[in-house]
Amino acid sequence: MFDTVKIGVPLMLTEQEVGNIEWTRTNSSYDKSRNQTTPTIFKVLQEKEHDSFPFIRYTYKSDDPTQCWLKIEVSIPNFICGSNVYEVKESDLENFYKVLRKYIAVRLKLDLSRVPKISQCILEKVHVCKNFNVGLLKDEYLKAMASFTMAKYQQHLYCSIGSNNIESVEWKSKKRKEKIYDKEAEVKQKKDYPGKPDHLKRAKGLIRYEIELTDKEIRQISPARKVGEVLREGIANQILQKGLERNGLSDGIKYSSLHQVINKIYRENLPLRTKTSLIAFVTIWLVNGEDECRNKYTPSNYWKIKKEIKEILGVDELLIGEKVLPPLNVLEKQKKTATVLGKQ
Repeated sequence: MFDTVKIGVPLMLTEQEVGNIEWTRTNSSYDKSRNQTTPTIFKVLQEKEHDSFPFIRYTYKSDDPTQCWLKIEVSIPNFICGSNVYEVKESDLENFYKVLRKYIAVRLKLDLSRVPKISQCILEKVHVCKNFNVGLLKDEYLKAMASFTMAKYQQHLYCSIGSNNIESVEWKSKKRKEKIYDKEAEVKQKKDYPGKPDHLKRAKGLIRYEIELTDKEIRQISPARKVGEVLREGIANQILQKGLERNGLSDGIKYSSLHQVINKIYRENLPLRTKTSLIAFVTIWLVNGEDECRNKYTPSNYWKIKKEIKEILGVDELLIGEKVLPPLNVLEKQKKTATVLGKQ
């Protein structure tokens, strides 16, 4: 449900407290654009041998220590379970808040009472995710998603070393990122860590769908960006389901070729001119991608034809794969509740 989060903790350290901490790294910088004459100090605490532990950074102005920022970045399942192969549920979050708060207190050598409740802190980044056990069909799903394009997103494909086997498909815009990837392959590539054989066993046949939310999306859920208001299972499931419907996975793979799609349209009881325009649309859509398709049509015509295609083919988005593949859903489509995020 949730993986990596970045949390802003409202905590100001005294000069003595900063000096008591055994920081891993200290850097400083000047903002020349603002004619800054005294540096901004960056203090880092990072467990180099264990990437499951939180990354802690404390930043402050050397001439005004009251201007300070404590940032914590951590993978929730890595931290509390030892691996992000596990899915974090809402019932796990209360334990995560308690353990993280205690970890911060210990690492910063503070009394626990000095550390604010994590659920009331500011959430600056969050990855929502879902694991799907698709077994031997894992490669087929990844191949199908490699053919899917999203308007205003750049697609990146990552293959295993020395082969054309797709391990990850990523769509990235200026502020947002989505990806679907082979979880087992990711675990194999990591260096040895405690419990790796068990984690590999759990990752077998898994693909993970993951979305990194934008700051705007986080604020739409919680204007104050409170951790406890954003990290809720119902919200994560709505976001993931909306993404699965947008990229076509919620319908599964029903067509194995453009020829099959064209035949489906030809069999419809429609005027020949309508069939011709629909076939031209899906050909551009599948061969050149969504961006090119949008450029060829006015917005009103694009959505009109796309709606007709959806009704004929019975899918939200058209995916072409070598095999017919089952749909992937987080929520039952007919029982979805209205999203809290509104239109994006």
